[in-house]
This record gives sequence, structure tokens and C-alpha cells, in this order.
Amino acid sequence: MRRMSVLPLILAATQFVITPSLGKKQLQVDVTLDGPVNSLCVDMPGAQAAISGLEADHDYEGCFTPPKKNPFRYTVDLAALRRIRNDPDYATELNGSWLFQDAAVLVHPAPLGPNAPLEVKFVLPKGTTVATPWDQRADGTFTFNGAQHDAGAYVALGTLRSLGRLDLEGFSAQLTLMEGPKKASDTQLRDWVRHALHSIGAYYRTSPSNGTRPIHIVLAGVKGNDEAGVFGSVLRRKEPSVMLLFGADAKSGFERDWVATHELFHLGNPPTAGRYPWFIEGFTTYITELLLTREGAQTEAELWKGFAENFRAYCQPSGGVSLKQVSADLRKNHDWMRVYWGGACMALRTDVAIRLASKNTRSLDDVLRALRSGGVLDEDALVAALDTAAGSKVASTHLTSTAQLPIEALLKQLGVGEKLNDDAQLSDLRHALGSYQPR
Repeated sequence: MRRMSVLPLILAATQFVITPSLGKKQLQVDVTLDGPVNSLCVDMPGAQAAISGLEADHDYEGCFTPPKKNPFRYTVDLAALRRIRNDPDYATELNGSWLFQDAAVLVHPAPLGPNAPLEVKFVLPKGTTVATPWDQRADGTFTFNGAQHDAGAYVALGTLRSLGRLDLEGFSAQLTLMEGPKKASDTQLRDWVRHALHSIGAYYRTSPSNGTRPIHIVLAGVKGNDEAGVFGSVLRRKEPSVMLLFGADAKSGFERDWVATHELFHLGNPPTAGRYPWFIEGFTTYITELLLTREGAQTEAELWKGFAENFRAYCQPSGGVSLKQVSADLRKNHDWMRVYWGGACMALRTDVAIRLASKNTRSLDDVLRALRSGGVLDEDALVAALDTAAGSKVASTHLTSTAQLPIEALLKQLGVGEKLNDDAQLSDLRHALGSYQPR
């Protein structure tokens, strides 16, 4: 019998050709579909309002009626995209260049499977360059798939300059600067990012990135600001991309900055089934402060002064609302400090419980490392893992409590007052929190 050869199924790609007109703050996008489709959609909520040239599908938010022609064209108004929620995750203009998320710009067939191939080519005017985390072919075309698009990517477009590649133990990063006035040197900016990445790599004891390519990091100065770190954001689920904004007037302070460490720590957050700000932001806030102390960017006294002030201000439930509830409603209530520092307070209490239960042979550090490889966690599984490690329900009760929490008693046990007390019951544990555990 003659055996039939089986050829692999090769999917045709949806192709995008993006022609920017930055003077008009617009992107012209030409799309070639791989065949007939039932629906076309853009993923970021509300981004549809910044797109013209397509007929909206009023039955489905963010979707459009497929044109009869293939290929077809639409226009993205970057200025309108920037105004949506005033959110840099959509689009932001910095020094005449633009940074936007692909999920706010690419109108694609829906549903888009994880293996669906996508191609993007940019037709760039002279003096304009582009930087993305995607693979790039020899002809300049960028390639990725539906899973990467679902994870999101930051695209920098305009007057850009490479700050080179940083090679660390087991991973690397590619730095791109959005050109503009700045007082910090290129070396200061590179050292700022390198120091943060080194600290995070040492913490996780492996690459913090889930991707295989260098971590895509875009830096830009903010005019009229003299702070070292100003703002940052990370897209991390596949090939990650990062935005880090610094003060254009900053000449120093990068060695003590927390923004880069906080944002880049997110690269290694355990995978979760939803957005749990009490954990993603709160626990990251806690570990960031420990890392700054462990790396010598702040003293132990400075660490505990900051912890005590913020825990006293934001740890306790306010108005009978639990941390779980205020975290779930964060997009509505914007109570960021309560969630960030309430979550950090929960992290401290959990960390102390883990160390006491294990006689200081294990810590929250070990738990967070282990959770990275344990699969996607929903909120209940995440809390259960923390309670199990602590040997008590300290995490679950903290998260859901509407009554006073014993943070003052814990601070006293740790020897945290106007001055640090080394005769306190848990002073040795306090010292251990600010130090790296041996591997």
C-alpha cells in the first residue's frame, strides 16, 4: 500500500501595513485577510472610538462589520486613543514620538486563535523608527501570533535611539530611548535598568521573563519632572515589553529609585487567572522595598519607617470594606494606596507567619518563586497557597477582614517604633527580612 505523506497545516497570516503620519497623529492601516471572516474586532475597551474608515458592529462592543473588499484600510487617531481613560496603556505621546499598545490599534479577525499568524510591516517616513518585542524577518516584517497579541505589546514609533543590550545571568534586555531633552546620561539610564534587573534576577534565581527574546524596554523622559523614576508599566504574559518613564530634569537619584525595580519585578509575578491588585501590586510593593534594602539603596531604618507609616495609613479596613472588596473595585474607586499598601501589609504578615512556622528556613520569597511554576492560579488557589505556606489562615483572614488587624502588635514585636529595637521579640526576623537568604 502506498503511504500518503502528511504535510503540516500552514496557516495564512493576517497582514497589516502601518503607515504613520505623526504630524497628523494618525496611523493608516492596510489589512489583508487570509480569507472571509465573520467579525473584525479591536481588543482594548473603548479603542473603537479612535478608529475610522470601518462600519461599527453595534451588536458587539469593539467590533466592526467586515468590509466587502479585501484588502481594506482604516485610520487610527492617536490623539483620540490617548484621551481614552487618559491611560498610557492605550497610547501616549512623548517628545513627539508615540508609544501604543498593539491591542488598541490592530483590528483583527475574531475570534483570533492563539496560533493565528499575524504580520505587521511599517512604512516609515525618513527619521522615524520603530521598536517592538516581536520577531522580525530580513525584509523588515514583524511576525507574531494570536497568543502574543492577546498578551499585548508596546510599540514605540518616532525618533528612537538604541541604548544597547544588557546581558545578565540567564537573560537579557534591549533598551530603546524615545529621544528628547534629558539631563541624565545614557550610562545613568543603562545602569538604572541594569541594577533593577540584576536585583530581580537575583531574587527569582532565574530569568524573570517568560519570553525567549531580550526583554523589550522603552525609556522616555518626562518634561518638567526631576524625579528619577516617574512611571512604568509592563506587559508580561508572553514576549514582554516594558515602558519606563524618567524625569527629563533628573540628574541623579536613579540608584535609589523604586519605579524600575517595582515595574520590572512584575515580569516574574506568578500567572493568575484574573487581575488581583492586592497581590500583583501589593505584594510587589512589599518585595520592592525589601529589594531596595537588600541592594543597599535604602537603610533598614528607612525601610521600616516607610513600612510603619504606610501600614498605619492604609492597612486597616476603612468603612467596613475589606481589602478583597476594595481591590476588586479598584477601577471604580481608584483607591490605589489602600490596595498597594494594604496588600503590602498582608504580604508582611504572611511573610512573618511563614518564617515563624519554618523557624526562618522558608519565607515568602520561596513561595513566590514556587508559584511561578505551579500553573495559572485563581484567587482562591492563590490565597490557599499562602495560607498553607504560613501554616495558618493569616492571608485569607487579612484579605476578607472588615475588622481591625493586629498590625501594631506585629510592628512592636518586630521592634519597630521611633527607633528600631534590637531587643524586641522578633528583631532577628526583622533583620532577616532586609537580607538575602543563602541559596
